[in-house]
This record gives sequence, C-alpha cells and structure tokens, in this order.
Amino acid sequence: MNYILFEDYQKDNLAPFTINHASFEVRCGAFTNIERVKWLMNEDDKLSLIVQPELCAIIRERYPEYVVNPDIIPKGLCLNGATLWDRETLDKINPHQNYSRDGILIAMSLEDETPLSEFTNRVKSAIQVTLDISARHFSYLWDTIFAQHDVLLQDADAFISNRGGIIHQSVIYDTVDNVFIHDTAKISAGVILDASKGPIIIDENVVVDIGALVQGPVYIGKNSKINPGAKLRGNIAIGTTCKVGGEVEDVIIHAYSNKQHDGFLGHSYIGEWVNIGANTNNSDLKNNYSTIRINLSKDLEINTMQQFLGVLIGDYSKSGISTMFNSGTVVGLGANVFGSDFQPKYIESFSWGGGENQTDFDKFIETCERVKSRRNMELTSAERKFLKNLYSQLN
Repeated sequence: MNYILFEDYQKDNLAPFTINHASFEVRCGAFTNIERVKWLMNEDDKLSLIVQPELCAIIRERYPEYVVNPDIIPKGLCLNGATLWDRETLDKINPHQNYSRDGILIAMSLEDETPLSEFTNRVKSAIQVTLDISARHFSYLWDTIFAQHDVLLQDADAFISNRGGIIHQSVIYDTVDNVFIHDTAKISAGVILDASKGPIIIDENVVVDIGALVQGPVYIGKNSKINPGAKLRGNIAIGTTCKVGGEVEDVIIHAYSNKQHDGFLGHSYIGEWVNIGANTNNSDLKNNYSTIRINLSKDLEINTMQQFLGVLIGDYSKSGISTMFNSGTVVGLGANVFGSDFQPKYIESFSWGGGENQTDFDKFIETCERVKSRRNMELTSAERKFLKNLYSQLN
C-alpha cells in the first residue's frame, strides 16, 4: 500500500507550530502524528509526504527516508496529516473511498498517478463526496491539549514492557501498575509518582530529580530531565532532551526545549528549541471565566470556545526572567520576549522585547548555532535559507 500523508489548506490554523513544521509533525501524547502513521505501516508499505512548497527542503532533511513532494504522486491512500491516525481509525477506511470529519477531508482515495500540480484540486473535489467518520482531527493547535488525556491513556499500551529503572527506595507510588519506567531511567529520592488519574510513562535515559511530583497522565520523552521539586500536574507530554521545572499542567512541549525554573505553565503548546526564563508565568483562565479569544495572525482573531488556554510558542523563541503571558497568547518563531507587565497577546516572529522591534537576523542565527552545538547538532543550510526567507517576508 502507498500512503500519502498530506497537508490541506487549513494547515496555517495550527500556527505558530506550523510556521516551520508540517501539520503531521504535531504532537499529542507520546507521539507525533507522523510517528503514529509510520508504526501503522507494514514492511512493504511506502510513505510519501505532501507539504507546502516553502517547507519542502527542510522536510526532506528531517525525513530522508521518505519521498517529499514527488512530481508524480503514486496511487494510494491519502491521509490528512492533522488527523491522529491509530489502528482503530485506519481500520475504518476503505482505500477506495473518501472520508471526512466535520466537513474536513481526512482520507482520500487516489486511484491513479497524479501530478503534484493537480493534487490541491483533487483534494478540493474529493470533499464533495465523502463518508463522515469519527476520528481525532486537530483543526487548531489547542485541540491537541484537550485530546491529550484520552490519547495518553491509549499510548500507555506501547510502553507496557517498561517496568524497570534505577529507582531510589524513598520513591512514593500511587497506582504502581500504571507507571511505566524504562530500564535506563533514573528516579531520585523523594519523588512522588501518582498514576491514579492516568499513566506515567518515563522513557529512555530520563532523570526525575529529587523531590519532584509527577501526576499522570504524563509522558516524559527520551533524555529529558525533570528538575528537583518540579510539579507535573497531569495531561503533559514532553519531547526528547528537554529540561522541565516549576509547575506544569495540560502542556505539550516539543524536543530540545527548556523550562528549567519556577513559574507556572498551563494549557500551553511549546515548539522546539524554546527557552522559558526563570519565573515566567502564564494565565490560562480569564478572571470573568469567559471563553478565550486568540489571534492566529495580526488580522485573524477567533473565539476558541475554550475556558482554559495559555500560551502557544513557536520554535526558537525565548522569554526573559519574570515574563508574564496572558491567556490566549501566541508567540511566533524566533521571538525574544522580555519586559515588565503582561506581554501583548500576539507577538510576531523575530520580535525583540514586547514586539515593537525586530531581532537582528545574524545574531539570531548565531544563537541558533550556539544552542544546537550544545546538543551536537547543526543548523542546516536548508533551515538557514528558510529562516532567512521568513525574516525577509516580515521586514
């Protein structure tokens, strides 16, 4: 079977994460959407990726094992990258029919080879005749936060064999059968693992340091560290190689991002290579308990219909000491946010301070290179070119 994982015209609704990521790279629970599709495939299956032209080069670098934006797309089953595909959902699909969820095309049959230039029109025409099925589809970034509790409960099945770890004798458990610790993980003295409300999944080489509180459901990704005294209060997914401290709840944090110090982070979505300064706090509930409005761009404000929502932060952004984010704040890519009082609710990419000024691009790149070198990684030429183009569009 040929699988074609594609982005649709609503991809920008997943901003700011999708400024430099494809929709199928969105995380909910222990895995990203593309990781879930990969694990559903058989050995003989093949996967192609269809993304926006400006993302093509960096997606090819991230996923060299797959064909990205081929000139001729093979016949097969097209899957919307913003949909969470699991075995139950995929088994509902007849590869010769089209399927939708609440008016959004989530699966499309491609009965013959199709030029890439015609693919968008095929998607638009396919939505005219579909079968509506139940599926988790992420129309907006915050949908992942509110779906995550149930997703983490299901993800625990993938870690059922994780029953080891280097565990101090003073560690306190609640519902020990719901705790899944990899053999290489270390749980330090005085840690409390409370899995009474959902699984606690601790992956390879994780360190949970002295006196931390971890309440499920939680996934802590490979090589990440939970700092001493941290309070992880449930519905949390942390990617690989992160450092997390302070008080955190209802949060998704992608790889290589740090929130090391005290401060509250709640109902928020954090991209890659983000650094949240000491005592940074966000509001995730309005004083009048009304639903939260959010700006996905300067000119697009929508009512999320959610009572709880914190901050959405794009890749490479940073906050200074004691930064305050209001409920429903969006921070673009590469912003350096600092200053007294609450920050603006929409902060453009590459902003400096509260958004009034732009950062110096060359200095921004120098910082990116320095940060990546600390993880023995490099800023690739394709990513550098993408960032330069993005910066030029905003100036």
